[in-house]
Amino acid sequence: MVIKEEEQASSQPEEQTTSGKDTSENLPTVLDAPYFGRTARIVGSWESVDASGTPHEKNKRGELGKPLYNWYMNRVADDALARTAFPQSAADKRNTLQQVVSRAAKGDVNPDKFEVTDAKALSKHIKRVSEHLGAHVVGIAAVHPSMLYSGSRYPDDGTGATDAARGIKQGPDDMATKYPYAICLSTVWDYNMVQAHRHHIGDHSYHFSQSRLQLIYANLAAYIRELGYEAVQNRAQPMPTALAAGIGELGRNGMVITEKYGARIHLGDPILTNMPLVADKPIDIGVDDFCKVCRKCATTCPTNSITMDDKVVHNGVEKYKINWETCYRLRAYVMEFWEVCMSCVTVCPYTKPKVWWHQLTIGTLRRTPYALRPMLVRGLKFLDDKVWGTVPRKRVKWLTYDSGIKPVKKPRDQAVASVARSNGANGTNGTNGAHANGASANGHGEAPDPSEKMGYYYPLKENTRRFEIMEERAKRSK
Repeated sequence: MVIKEEEQASSQPEEQTTSGKDTSENLPTVLDAPYFGRTARIVGSWESVDASGTPHEKNKRGELGKPLYNWYMNRVADDALARTAFPQSAADKRNTLQQVVSRAAKGDVNPDKFEVTDAKALSKHIKRVSEHLGAHVVGIAAVHPSMLYSGSRYPDDGTGATDAARGIKQGPDDMATKYPYAICLSTVWDYNMVQAHRHHIGDHSYHFSQSRLQLIYANLAAYIRELGYEAVQNRAQPMPTALAAGIGELGRNGMVITEKYGARIHLGDPILTNMPLVADKPIDIGVDDFCKVCRKCATTCPTNSITMDDKVVHNGVEKYKINWETCYRLRAYVMEFWEVCMSCVTVCPYTKPKVWWHQLTIGTLRRTPYALRPMLVRGLKFLDDKVWGTVPRKRVKWLTYDSGIKPVKKPRDQAVASVARSNGANGTNGTNGAHANGASANGHGEAPDPSEKMGYYYPLKENTRRFEIMEERAKRSK
C-alpha cells in the first residue's frame, strides 16, 4: 500500500507545524512511511512481524523452556478469582469470559449496508458507541502494512484453525488495501489497584480489564457487521496502531502512554474494517522529551529489561527497545506472588490520577518549545520523586486482598492446610477467607499493624546496569 504525499502530510499532528518548534527531526525519513509521532519513527527497511514469533505463541511451542511452558500451559491458580480472570489460570477454561468470547463464532455481515454520506460524523458515532460499550480511549488509524502481522495471531472466527490451515494467504499489503482503517480501543487499569504492582491486586486489575476489553471489541465488531461492513481482528499490532490512532505515545518502558491515564491502559487487538472513516493523528504530550531524562521505569525494572541507553533502530524503527524475553521469563518464578509486574506502569510520572493538575502539567509541556522541554522535564521529575517517591509502595486493600501482608513462600501442602484451618476456624470458604485472616494458599503471612500505610512488595534486584552505562558515557565524552 502506498500513501500519497498529501495523505502522509495530513497525518502529522498540528503541533509539528507550529512556529518556533523544530519539526525536521519528526518527519518520516523513509518514503511512504506512516507517521507514528515523535516517539517511534520508521527510518529504514522493515519486515512485518511474524505473528508466530510473539511471546505467547513461542511459549506454546515450548521454545522458551519448561518453566515458562508450564507456567502458561500447565497451571491452575490457587485463587478462585484469578481462575475466572485468565484462561491459563483456570481449572476449566470455559469459566473464563476470554475463552468464551474468543471461541464464539463470528456473525455474518449484514447485506443491507448502511450508506455513509459523512465519514467524519460516522467516526464520531463509532467512538461514542465504543465509549458506551465501555472503552476509555478510542482512536482510528489509517492502516499501513507496517502495522500488520504477517498472518493472524490466532483464529478470530471460533474455528481454532490457523490461517495456513485454512488456506488464507493474505499478506499485510493485501490486508491494508482491503481494510483501510483500524479502530483501536483501550480500557484503563484502576489507579489504586495499579499501586499494588508486584501483587495479585495488580494482576486482577490487568486481567479483568483485558476480559472487559475483549468483550467491548466483540460488541463493536458485531455492530460494524450489522451496519453492513467487515470487521476482523488479530491482524494488527496494537502498539503501532495505537500510535497512529493518537491513543498515546511510546514510552521508554515499551508502553503506550496516554494523555489522561498515562501508561495504565490495556491495548487489545484493533479492529480492521472497510467502513469509511476519518483517521486520527498522532499526538504530542511530551513523552519523547520526558523519557530522555526520566528513566524511572528503567531504574525500577526488576529484570533490567528496560534500557538506560538511547533509542536504537530495530526492524527499521527508531525507538526504545525493551528486552521482552527477560521481562517475560520472570513470571514463571514469581507466580505465587504476582504474574504481571506493572512496576514500569506505576512509577511512570504520566500514570497519575485524572485531575486538573495532571492535565495542566501535560498541557504546559505540550505548549513548551522542544528546546526548552528538557529543563521543564527535570523540574517535573524532581517534583514527582518528592511527592510520590521513586518507587510507590502504597498499601492497597481491595476486597479481601491486602498488599501490606508480607508474602512467605510455603510448600503447597502446608499452604492448603493453612487454608483449611482458616476456613474451619472462621466459617469462610475459599481463599478469600484465607486472605482476610492473613494467610492464603499463595503463601501470605501475618498482616502488619492496621495503621501501616506502606505496602509490601517482594524485593528484587534493582537495575544496577545504569551505573555501568553512566561510566561508559563519561569515558566516551572525554
